[in-house]
Amino acid sequence: MLRVVSVPVRFAFKKIFTMKRVTLSLIAISLFSACAVAEDTVIRFSKEKPWLAADGEVLNPEVHRIDVSKQKAGPIADMKESDWTVAVWNFPAWNPGGKHMPELAFGKPLRMPLLYDPTDPECLHNGIYYSRLADPDVMDWHVKWMSEAGINLVMFDWYPSESKEAFDNSPRHRSINESIEEGFLGKAETGGAPVATNRFAKKIEFLAMWTNHGKAWIPKGTMEYACENFLNQPNYYKIDGKPAIIIHAPGVLMNEHGGEGTKAEKDQRIREWVLEQRAIAKTYGHDEVYMALGAILPQFSKWFKGLGFDGCFTYVTDADKSLETVTPIEYELPNGQIRTGELHEADYETVMMPSHKIFWDKMYQVWGKDHFFPTLTVREDWRHWGPQRMLYYHGCTPDVYAKALEMAKEEVLKRDARKFVTVGIWNEVYEDGYLQPDVKYGYEYGKRIKAAFSE
Repeated sequence: MLRVVSVPVRFAFKKIFTMKRVTLSLIAISLFSACAVAEDTVIRFSKEKPWLAADGEVLNPEVHRIDVSKQKAGPIADMKESDWTVAVWNFPAWNPGGKHMPELAFGKPLRMPLLYDPTDPECLHNGIYYSRLADPDVMDWHVKWMSEAGINLVMFDWYPSESKEAFDNSPRHRSINESIEEGFLGKAETGGAPVATNRFAKKIEFLAMWTNHGKAWIPKGTMEYACENFLNQPNYYKIDGKPAIIIHAPGVLMNEHGGEGTKAEKDQRIREWVLEQRAIAKTYGHDEVYMALGAILPQFSKWFKGLGFDGCFTYVTDADKSLETVTPIEYELPNGQIRTGELHEADYETVMMPSHKIFWDKMYQVWGKDHFFPTLTVREDWRHWGPQRMLYYHGCTPDVYAKALEMAKEEVLKRDARKFVTVGIWNEVYEDGYLQPDVKYGYEYGKRIKAAFSE
């Protein structure tokens, strides 16, 4: 049985000139180690000590953690034809060698995914076993869960290059890219010879977003590598018959490829760069590619549309400035340095849902009903890791999420727009932006997706 202890903890943030100390109930981390290792362990929460929503709803179902070294995902159903594209973003950073597993284990240990591998010592952090997404057996589970939820498109973050001069498949982000190439495509190693197909070809579609932030760039050779390794796959996602290329950060792209000079000169270089990418893809047999942006605000959309981009996605839909609560904060970094910033807070049902409508309306006005691809943001909680702009979007329980899914469908249908909704991020666990099954919510978010889009 898990015991609950009360320990004094320091807030990850505080109001200016104020430091608060609070007492939180935390489940002893040492006991999570036992839960992670024990065979067929059920984590139970009694009526006296459950996880609760603000309205008192008990959120956590009784669930089993799954030992992937012993239990395989089993058969995955083939994709069914659907009028709707139901997509998720996938942050595939969950492998040894990167910072994200230890960050999660020490920063937010209660956010515990269901999958774990007690045979892999590199997946053990703070007494908690995790699993590596580059392991095909682990990826099988995730695709199975997506498929069962009715998700038919997974959009991976792919970090192209650490070098600005020539494509190098980003050694700095190799632990992220391994999930796509080895876990999903089944390659023997990341950067190895391209494969002609993959085991998910009939199970789910995918794309690799060019994630050009965090010291990742898009130098010469990027489109060539994407064509050889991704666009050639039978289940690579196409829009109107064109393989989709998404550039995550348009501002970074402008800085990298716009060069020096006047705005007009920089704009022209980006137009030429876009045309160059199209020409390269054509040499690989793709007469046309769909060039899209991954994150841009409405006020900059018309500008980039004029530079030759076909459409726009959104990674996180932010709370509207007129509705959110902004609090100036001051907080201490691990090195003792004091940083100032802002906490942007929003309740989901009263602020985030109307914020989605406001943002989507502005984006549809610029891009049109067939070239804006809306994202439904679920939860976000950045208070523990200290960016200068911390998001805290709370209150998106599974039942509230079900209302948001219906809202998203209504917003698409009332415009007679393309039937496409990104229903959230699958696994940004450290930022609390995730839908994947875990010990807190079980499979509840997937069930809501399936109910919303079942036909």
